[in-house]
Amino acid sequence: MKTLQVSRIQDLFDQFTGMVEGDVRHGGTDQTLAIPSHIGKGSVTRTRIRPGMEIMLTDITFEQDMKVQIQESCSLFELSYCVSGEIYCEWSGKNSLTSSHTGNVLFLEDVRVYEEKKAGIRNLLLEIRLTPDQLLNYAEELTEKRQMEAWLGHHRGNIDRYPDTPAIQRCVSDMIHCTHMGAMKRLYMESKALELFALFGQADGCGNAGGTMSLRHDDIAGLHQARELVIQHYEYPLSIRELARRVGINEFKLKKGFRELFGMTIFELVRQIRMEKALWYMEVAHLNVGETAASVGYSNASNFTTAFRKFYGCNPCDYVKRMGRADREQTALGSEWI
Repeated sequence: MKTLQVSRIQDLFDQFTGMVEGDVRHGGTDQTLAIPSHIGKGSVTRTRIRPGMEIMLTDITFEQDMKVQIQESCSLFELSYCVSGEIYCEWSGKNSLTSSHTGNVLFLEDVRVYEEKKAGIRNLLLEIRLTPDQLLNYAEELTEKRQMEAWLGHHRGNIDRYPDTPAIQRCVSDMIHCTHMGAMKRLYMESKALELFALFGQADGCGNAGGTMSLRHDDIAGLHQARELVIQHYEYPLSIRELARRVGINEFKLKKGFRELFGMTIFELVRQIRMEKALWYMEVAHLNVGETAASVGYSNASNFTTAFRKFYGCNPCDYVKRMGRADREQTALGSEWI
């Protein structure tokens, strides 16, 4: 198994290029790595925004499982979105599994990460990689900087999933399908990267009024337990009262602490899980709208359609058609790169 030594933000692309021994095409601020056929098919494109900040678009289907160790020796803050694929990671006794339509926020320093990507699955992944200082530069006042530092601190040492919203999906799609070239592409991609950070910050609770709640270690453990219970019972959600009783936290602390820790309310998490499961039932299991609605806990297909439209911005059937069209377009784009 190969180990990639990452002491600077830009090292990941360079190390991966050396590992697979692929050809790199240069174009302005872009570098595109064509994957050798014995490794798989596809490419990785890096767009350098400025020192300490870059954007990577990976579109690869591996011939064999890709297993690597990544030694993150620099301070790295990363916002990523997996359009399709399956990525398993282990670090510091923790683990995460990233699947299609999943956004992750990562804040690591001096950590070794084991990463595995499955063969035969198209991995289409957008990553915005930067140093925390680059992000903190946008805080003009000391209070803003402290607030942002506290916000980042919630994610330190972790790979956390962030809420998926239609606005985030549109922003990611705009970046993937960017047609600008040269300096205009860099300006466009930078503006979209900042938009994605703003959308993430909004969904994650950065800048919320009303102050933050002081949470003890056992409170945080209880909130994580509550989150697991919400995920387990998403079809028939537990009441706030029952959830609070099971984890031993009062209802006020449960609701406010849950929002601060996970960046969403309990209801929003239930809705998110239902909507994500709905896509799987329609795209993979090929259930119709009524069957999907019942499978994710809706007794009324009309209510499901309304909730789906609010979450994704379109009706269920229209969304599946749009995703299929986007996959075909990206496949055609990938063949041009190769």
